[in-house]
Amino acid sequence: MGFAILWIMLFHLPVPTDLAFLDFFKALGYGGVDIFLFLSGFGLYFSMSRKNFSLKKYYKSRFFRIIPEFWLIICIVFLTQMNFSLKSFIFLFCRATTLSYWMKLQEELWFIPCIIFLYIIFPVYFKLFKKYGTKVSLYFVCAGLSLILIYALTCIYYYNNKNFGGFIIFTYARIPIFFIGAYFGHLAKDGSNIALSKKLKTIGLVSAIIALIILQCFMIYFPRELHTCSLAYLPYIVITPTLCIILAMFFEKWKVLDKIFTVMGLLSLELYLCHVYIYKLFFVFIDYLDKDSSNILIMLISFVAAYTLFFINRKIFTRRTNIRIRP
Repeated sequence: MGFAILWIMLFHLPVPTDLAFLDFFKALGYGGVDIFLFLSGFGLYFSMSRKNFSLKKYYKSRFFRIIPEFWLIICIVFLTQMNFSLKSFIFLFCRATTLSYWMKLQEELWFIPCIIFLYIIFPVYFKLFKKYGTKVSLYFVCAGLSLILIYALTCIYYYNNKNFGGFIIFTYARIPIFFIGAYFGHLAKDGSNIALSKKLKTIGLVSAIIALIILQCFMIYFPRELHTCSLAYLPYIVITPTLCIILAMFFEKWKVLDKIFTVMGLLSLELYLCHVYIYKLFFVFIDYLDKDSSNILIMLISFVAAYTLFFINRKIFTRRTNIRIRP
């Protein structure tokens, strides 16, 4: 999760780094969202498999993990804009209830409505999974893939490559990887033998490399379709599980880095909520600094703001609701 949020923050940097490899890595940074959702599905399976699981506590804990910080950030942004018209209050209400996302209005923090939607429907999936087995995972993944392909083909052939779905494409394009993560959680939780043989490692690595090559071809030859017709998200369905396994193996060996990235992972939600607006605000001052200085400075400010937000949430809502704040 620490790696994923840094990748997303790099992707959102308002200025390039002027380093070819790093800028290429930066351009692919939206894949960090897929890592988040893969791990979310993985973790939710564990959470709901506990003997003392309570649906009421499930929704309560996720509400207090996300909503208070989300509301605080959008209220701060609302106040700083100094626009107190009736229209702005209506838009604030729409944002607070996530209606602005589903109504295809502008929404920078689109991940919040996305993850809330997936959290809401997951108990239904889990119940079906326990009753009907692994076929349910296949149905959900195929349903997500079908939505992506239908949307892409409709945009390409009928709507001149225009994104008529708005930000909503970001949600249903990630449905497959979320439920793939849940299936991996099933394999780990139920004690299945998921030790990676050389053959399985080779298949996974080769598949991820092929998907990465396809993604690069999209970026070179189909840039418009890539960003308007959901094609950008398809390769990550294959890349993400392999990448997560490689990262797990890497951090297993490098304990110092593991601790550093663990701290970043603990602040991942707060970093996501803060950095988008800090980047946008800081963009005004970029002309006064060189590119490297501005990139480093806005990263540091984002970390300070994220820790402050995490501290406030932990002190206020942990004590008053007896809910342990977790990533």
